[in-house]
Amino acid sequence: MDQRNNNFQLKYNEYKNTLEELQEKVIELGHDKDEHEVVLKTLNDTDPTRKCYRMIGSSLVESDVKTTIPILETNSKNLTETISTMKSELIKTAQDFEKWKKDNKIQVVRR
Repeated sequence: MDQRNNNFQLKYNEYKNTLEELQEKVIELGHDKDEHEVVLKTLNDTDPTRKCYRMIGSSLVESDVKTTIPILETNSKNLTETISTMKSELIKTAQDFEKWKKDNKIQVVRR
């Protein structure tokens, strides 16, 4: 019986960790998307021929505004899609977790 309880505890912890990691990643990507939107808003009000710099990896790359805007728009769109996918995955995992708890009659005891 002790081994069975151990397995339940491990599975419970695995679900909790997965949910926390997904939630943290969604929040992090949301902040990145917000930053992209602020930069895009600023650049849209700027002269298209003006020089600007972008960080790619650990390198600073010189470009101009008209070249940078489409890249940032694509990145922002990709972030939006990724966030949406991760939120769906988070919801599905939470539902699986609740089903698993119900099926195995798991009750959380707070100490």
